[in-house]
Amino acid sequence: MATKTVMKRGGSSKIRFVMLEADLGDGDLSEITHAISNALRQGQAPQRFISAPVRTESETGGNAAGAVDEVELDTEEVEEIQAAPRSVRARKKFPIPRAVSDLDLASGDMPFETFAKQKGPPTKDLQRYLLVAYWCKKYRGLEPITADHVYTCYKLMAWGTDIRDFAQPLRDLGRFGRGEFTAPNFTINQVGEALVEKMKAK
Repeated sequence: MATKTVMKRGGSSKIRFVMLEADLGDGDLSEITHAISNALRQGQAPQRFISAPVRTESETGGNAAGAVDEVELDTEEVEEIQAAPRSVRARKKFPIPRAVSDLDLASGDMPFETFAKQKGPPTKDLQRYLLVAYWCKKYRGLEPITADHVYTCYKLMAWGTDIRDFAQPLRDLGRFGRGEFTAPNFTINQVGEALVEKMKAK
């Protein structure tokens, strides 16, 4: 008899029961035991075999040959599945913009809100950033500007400020030739100014 129990996570188990009974000649005992052991070992970890003692003729009721009643296989295999922790990529942090306290957006002949409404106001971030750079230069004499100046104007106009990297549009404008960006400063050029002057309310 052979019994194999495999314990698996979740409380389930698998049992294999094998029974062998045979009349063997004197010379066949060790050979058949070896064959059984090899068959039960295939694909399994090393196991412990316990062979029952060979019976004598008197014990087997006059049987001339000894017999193997049972071969017991006593093993326990526990499977543990451990999930490897997922690598978590650190989210890059960008500077948080702050409102410029001394940026006057309301006084003068052309407050920023009035200027923005005359130009649309624009709905795309690149256009809005150019608008801020143009207005700061023309009506406040501020050059260059930073993402903080843009953020201040965005807050006034209630434009969405959920931009992950508030300086990214300034970098894009520099890359597109609308000005020059040298972190953290952006200076609008003639190409950028011409684009703002062409903006009109619909």
